Amino acid sequence: MSARKLVTVLLGLSLSGGLGCASRPEACREGQVATPAAAQRHPVAGHHLRAHAHNDYEHERPLFDALGHRFYSVEADLYLTDGKLSVSHLNLPWESKRSLEQLYLEPLQARIDERGSVHGDGVTFTLWLDLKQGGPELVDTLHAVLEKYPMLTRIDGDEVHPGPVTVVLTGDAQGKRDFVTRYPQRRAVRDSNDYSPEDPPADNAWGYYALKWSDYLDASGTGQLDDSQRARLACIIENAHAQGRKVRFFGAPDHPDTWRVALEYGVDFLGADDLQGLDSFLEGAP
Repeated sequence: MSARKLVTVLLGLSLSGGLGCASRPEACREGQVATPAAAQRHPVAGHHLRAHAHNDYEHERPLFDALGHRFYSVEADLYLTDGKLSVSHLNLPWESKRSLEQLYLEPLQARIDERGSVHGDGVTFTLWLDLKQGGPELVDTLHAVLEKYPMLTRIDGDEVHPGPVTVVLTGDAQGKRDFVTRYPQRRAVRDSNDYSPEDPPADNAWGYYALKWSDYLDASGTGQLDDSQRARLACIIENAHAQGRKVRFFGAPDHPDTWRVALEYGVDFLGADDLQGLDSFLEGAP
């Protein structure tokens, strides 16, 4: 069936009351769309709470530039280099490799010790660690390092003890799964880079999605979406939230049109490389 015919069929079912996003989550599959009726607007408050610094370590002042623009989420690419956790883009021999603890964990802990939370307002901050490698050595080293920082949300079996900072593992699928499986007591949770309407409800191990924009939505232009794509975005977000997960997209156009539609439909993290641009956009967002 062509995409045009599919939209027509879905629209007809919607008008007759025969299909809704919640009752038919398969409408969010690749190549399909939800009904236009599912594309509800999601007004949000405190827009800066959703601001996420993509590849934060590439900025002139990692972490502190994002904090200065009132971001509540940052992301760092993580490697194991000579037995130590380092942050860099490609881990090339000539590339600068900086310590995860020095760049992020130590300054965040110092800030929390002083203010009680990262921004002094009691709101949880999110630190995404993009595992560029897997393997037991990285998993064990990361677990040992994170255990040193009492600021981090702690998972103890079926219990969650919220902290000022929550660590979310993204990237290498095997590595992040191994981490949450091998350590029932830990200071990190994981995401998934794939969405399916058949995914089970969120638990203490898996509570987030990080989805590639172009795998689910239009990657051309500035991020403007037509009605069918807006409906599909709404359906993905609705289903993810119903299952208890938060969502961010990566690889999206770094543009106000993308941020606008993400806000409108309830995307939990608005990623940007242009920190000033997103800050200014959120300042003026209704």
